[in-house]
Amino acid sequence: MAVQGEEEDAWLDFSLGMGGFADVAVVTTPVADKRKVHVRVPPGKLIPIVFLPGIMGSNLRMSRDRQKLTDRSDNRSWRPDDKGDALARTTASPAERQMRLDPDAVEVDRYKVTDNGAKNFDATGDKTVSSDKRHDNVPDNLGNISKLLVSDPIADPKHPLASNRQSFTAAQKARARGWSEVMFGSYGEIIQRMERELNDMLQGEGAKVKVSPTWSALVGREPSSFGGQGGAPLTEPDLKKIGDCWYPVHAFGYNWLKSNGEEAKALAPKLDELVRTYNENGFNCPGVILVTHSMGGILARALLRPESKLKSKVLGIVHGVMPATGAAAAYKRLRAGFEDSSKSFWKHPIDNLSDYATKNVLGSNGPEVTAVLANAQGGLELLPAAAYGTQWMQVQDQNGKVLARLPQSDAVNEIYTLGPERWWRLINPAWIDPAGQARMPPKSGGKTKEQIGPEATMRRTINAMKFANAIQDTFHEHTYAHYGSDPEQRAWNDLVWRVIDGDVAAAGDPLAWTPVGDNGTGTLRLKGAHGGVLQLRLQPPDTAADGTVPVQRSAEKVRARIRFIQTGYDHQGSYKNGGANAATLYGIVRIANAYDPAWWANKDWDYPRKE
Repeated sequence: MAVQGEEEDAWLDFSLGMGGFADVAVVTTPVADKRKVHVRVPPGKLIPIVFLPGIMGSNLRMSRDRQKLTDRSDNRSWRPDDKGDALARTTASPAERQMRLDPDAVEVDRYKVTDNGAKNFDATGDKTVSSDKRHDNVPDNLGNISKLLVSDPIADPKHPLASNRQSFTAAQKARARGWSEVMFGSYGEIIQRMERELNDMLQGEGAKVKVSPTWSALVGREPSSFGGQGGAPLTEPDLKKIGDCWYPVHAFGYNWLKSNGEEAKALAPKLDELVRTYNENGFNCPGVILVTHSMGGILARALLRPESKLKSKVLGIVHGVMPATGAAAAYKRLRAGFEDSSKSFWKHPIDNLSDYATKNVLGSNGPEVTAVLANAQGGLELLPAAAYGTQWMQVQDQNGKVLARLPQSDAVNEIYTLGPERWWRLINPAWIDPAGQARMPPKSGGKTKEQIGPEATMRRTINAMKFANAIQDTFHEHTYAHYGSDPEQRAWNDLVWRVIDGDVAAAGDPLAWTPVGDNGTGTLRLKGAHGGVLQLRLQPPDTAADGTVPVQRSAEKVRARIRFIQTGYDHQGSYKNGGANAATLYGIVRIANAYDPAWWANKDWDYPRKE
């Protein structure tokens, strides 16, 4: 048989088509052209890599009714990659934010499809905007990423069969795999790197097979060089064992305003269908490997619960910056809004623009954030749970002396569900419903008191903590995790309310002080026991982290085979960091290697399909 380059024969590789089939395009030539076309047989094994983004990392669209009620020309609810749209929303009122980010009136902005019926949701936004234009956060000029993700050749329009062929670009195939459902500006680098490098492990065939130069920087490298707390370097045999397999990378957005438990039940059938489709298309696909960011890790752990019926099809999980037990930042943001970026503007102008838009769209003060997250269980599930520990909130005098510590045992009863007379409570009831949905008729977006208002928020918070506590011991046997512990990216391990003005000695018990005023950005005015007024200020974070998730109380509580403790990134930008990406690839290779040795030992196309 001729080899590549001899007799000017052509050699082609199969790719992965739009429907998940292995396909290859061969262009017909004139009869006089005697060159042969050889096609390499693709591997029979296939393991999808599924990326799950963090809170605010999935694009959302409003229902037709909500779009009409909010008088929007399009149905964008949340699309942070569109900087112009995001910046235009930074001045929105709390009421506008509440109506636009209503968990019951939005869905994931998927490419060309809707999860909840075309009668309720428009998959393009309006009739003048195509899905490709709408999803151009994955740019049209994406180009070929791997042998699995390439643009189809365009047939000669003069060819008599040209009209029978439908061609798709690499960008369109990537959008169909969900890449445009997520914040591509934050996640595009790791998604593309996984697609490119996992599908380029080996070169050559038979006895001449060797590890691709793509992996030269990682094979043999000590995991400690990118934060690993133990573990052996990857070896060439590690890659040779698993290299003859396809690893298409998919991304799945989710409605991050809803409970992760609820979203897990909605996502599980999609992942089950993904595995089933690849098997029906002729591959041997035993399950998926999950890669997560932040709250996506909470969702992934929910997928392991018995009610999702998916655990057997999850081969392992790589967690990035997961708030394993919650984060005190969630309390701070409901009380005082999102914080500014810690990045130098001039060194990171684009990132800072994105951070600014995210902060100001979600809310730069308590009223703006509460209008959204008090009505969204997903966000409340990031509050410190029981496993976070006790006494993470302190009250201090002007000199830093601790006057009180909370909670003593249970944050739900001691902080989260307290009424307005308790100044340290989580929710200001006056900030819950600025749009007045409780007073509106249903056709105008109205809700019942079971859905909105102080009592509804308290129930939602209680349910959020029940969920968080239920998964506190749920981790996959094959878990790898990376997170930040950077002195330049501080987070709240413990949270401090400090007196900055007033007579503390005469004020009595801090837990008996009563509210006088709250500016919504972290400054309170309280009345002490003898009528004197004190001023308190929420203190800045003071522990090395990633700017959001504290290490000691949350990130390090992940149960992982190897944890990678790293520096050099903030929470949202973690997957733009080389160390975090190296840890991700390392974890995937280890998870794949740990899967059933008999499955790997069988030759392609020579074994029964694993159901």
